[in-house]
Amino acid sequence: MAGTGEEAGRIHIEAAHRVVAESVRARVYSAPEHREAVDVKCDDFDGVTYYVCVSPEQKEVLRVSLFVPCFDAIKGSVGDAYFEALYSEVGAVLETPQPMYSLTVAVNLDAVPADDAARDALVYRLATMKRDVMGAALWVSFKALLAGTKPPRTHYAIPYRPKEMMYVVPSDDLVVVVYAIAFDNHVEQAIAKVFLQEIAVTRRQSRDLSTAPSVTFSMEPPHELQQIAGLDMSTGKDFIGYVSLAVSKRIVESGRLEKAVTLAESYRSFLMFHVQATKSQLHTRIRRRASSWLQVLNRAMPEKLNVEKKTIKGRTFNRA
Repeated sequence: MAGTGEEAGRIHIEAAHRVVAESVRARVYSAPEHREAVDVKCDDFDGVTYYVCVSPEQKEVLRVSLFVPCFDAIKGSVGDAYFEALYSEVGAVLETPQPMYSLTVAVNLDAVPADDAARDALVYRLATMKRDVMGAALWVSFKALLAGTKPPRTHYAIPYRPKEMMYVVPSDDLVVVVYAIAFDNHVEQAIAKVFLQEIAVTRRQSRDLSTAPSVTFSMEPPHELQQIAGLDMSTGKDFIGYVSLAVSKRIVESGRLEKAVTLAESYRSFLMFHVQATKSQLHTRIRRRASSWLQVLNRAMPEKLNVEKKTIKGRTFNRA
C-alpha cells in the first residue's frame, strides 16, 4: 500500500506508491549493462493493483500496469485524451493494457533523459498512477476552476468502491466533491460516523480552519446532487452518510492544485486509515484494562482455610 507521511503533526497518505517508485527508480537510473528484469505486483487502496514489469528478453522497455475496478466509468468521463496527455508529458506512451489490467504505460529506458529532474518526474508520475487515474475528474474540474474556464461536464459520478460513489460537481467558482460513504462492519460504521461528524463540527467552529474547504456530513443527499436530474443516488444498508467538500478557486491557487487533488482523492482512504487505527487503539486499551483487572482479582483471592499440613516428621494437622 501507499505509505504515510507527517506534516505539522497530521498524518497524510502519500500520493506515490513506495514499492512502485523504488522499482521504477532502480531501472530508470541503472546503466544499460547493469539493468535487471523485474516482475512486481502490489496493491493499493480501493481495490487498485499495480504491476511493474521489465522482461529479460526486452530489458530496455519498462511497463507499469494498473488495475482500477471503476476504470470504464472514469475513462467514459474524461476520455482517452486525458491519459495520453498525462503520460506523454514525461516521455511515456500508452500501450494495449496487459491481461487483467485497465491501463498500461510503457517507457523506453534507453531514451530516458539524462537530467535527474526529468527522471524523478517520470518516476513520480508512474508511482502516482492510482491518484491520477481515480482522481481524473478532480484534475479536470480543478484545472478548469483555476483557469476560469467552463467545466467540460456538469457532473461526474465515479463508483470508486463496490458500495460507494464519488460525485464531482463543478461550477464557475466552486467544485463540490461528494463522497457516499459505506462500511460493512457495524463497529467501523459507528467510528466513521463519529469521525465525520467531528470533522464537520470542527471545521465550523475552528478559526484556524477558516481557509480550509467547507465540510458537511448528512444522511440526505446534498443540494448539489438533488439538482441533477436522473442521477442514481440509491444506497445500501451499509450506507452511513454523504460527505461534501466545497473547493473554491482560492484552495487550488498558488501552486496548491496537486495537493488539493491528492487530499480530495485520498479522502476515503484517509478515513479508512484512521478508522482502522482507532479500532487498533481501542483493542489495545481493552486488553490492557482486562489484564489490569485480572491482576487485581488474583491479588484479591482469599487464602484457603482448613488446609491439611504436614510436619517435618510426617504428622498431619489442620490449620484453621
